[in-house]
Amino acid sequence: MGKEKISYFQFFCLIVLFEIGSAVMFSTAAKAKQDAWYVILIAMVLGILLFWMYMLIRLAFPKLPLTGYVQLVFGKFLGRLIGFAYVIYFLYITTRLLRDFEELLMNTVYEENTIFSIGVTMIVTLIYANLKGIEVFSRTTELGLFFILSSVLIIIALLFAGGNIQMENLQPMLENGWKPVLKEVFPGTLTVTFGELIVFAMLMPHVRDKKLIKTGITAVLVSGLSLALITAITISVITPSVRLRATFPILTAVSYINIGFIQRIETIVIIILVILVFIKLSIFFFCAVKGTADLFKIKEPNSLVFPIGVIVLLSSIMIAPNYNMHLQEGLSYVPYYLHIPFQIIIPVIIFIVVLIKKRKKTKQEGR
Repeated sequence: MGKEKISYFQFFCLIVLFEIGSAVMFSTAAKAKQDAWYVILIAMVLGILLFWMYMLIRLAFPKLPLTGYVQLVFGKFLGRLIGFAYVIYFLYITTRLLRDFEELLMNTVYEENTIFSIGVTMIVTLIYANLKGIEVFSRTTELGLFFILSSVLIIIALLFAGGNIQMENLQPMLENGWKPVLKEVFPGTLTVTFGELIVFAMLMPHVRDKKLIKTGITAVLVSGLSLALITAITISVITPSVRLRATFPILTAVSYINIGFIQRIETIVIIILVILVFIKLSIFFFCAVKGTADLFKIKEPNSLVFPIGVIVLLSSIMIAPNYNMHLQEGLSYVPYYLHIPFQIIIPVIIFIVVLIKKRKKTKQEGR
């Protein structure tokens, strides 16, 4: 695992597809109504600053993953505890993403299937992808990015051609001022949409230093602008109120397309969503396995893939009794009690420690 390398373009593709990931499935910042796309743009700017901090920390520890350098910053005992907490965090997010995937398919194309059967299919695929390694997986994202972006552009063109886009649905702008917009930015949109990039602190040792920051920030910018555009298009098609109520708003928007024989293309969108969720799911799963192997000095990480996969599968079923409670937990509790500590508080502490150590080193060299 440690010898695998990711090219800059593959790193770019991973981030863009990861960011769009599950965010495009749901009604991101729906309470901001027609201003939801503003929320995403503001959160994107803050997300770039957050990711920039993650990358600066990585440059201080170029050969170590997150679970490795927390032990240098906080000491071996506390550092291992924090590293283990990050592994649990990654596993929990993996579990939530798997449940999202299961519910998506159960509510669309596999209504007669059980959560367990859908979950087993996904976990088997996930295990296979993980055994192939991050380098092989990253190569597939190059083709995935081309397919998804071209499909999205075609769908947007069809919505325009069919007269489905009503720009008045985006009016009036800032109807209730900036307060509801800023309220949706933090912690919800920032942490769920952009803060989860903390997981890339486990992958950055696989990428060379030279263009790391430029590539990473460009990818976050592209993904943020893409999400804002998709959100604005969705609102203009189905109205803010329908978007707020819809389980999967993008599917509702696409169902409006009816141009001659071109209709009922929701299946294509479902395929896109499955690919996006799978990529995000795979990254979190890979990093959970990598983190566990790093903390417990396991020389063969692949031996962990199957047992961790079983844990994730069973947890996805038990995580919530129904989908509404699953979503409520993700909106009301996860951002405050998990995302903020793991995405912001701990990284900020690490960043401050890195700056202090760097300043001390500079003073000593000056003497």
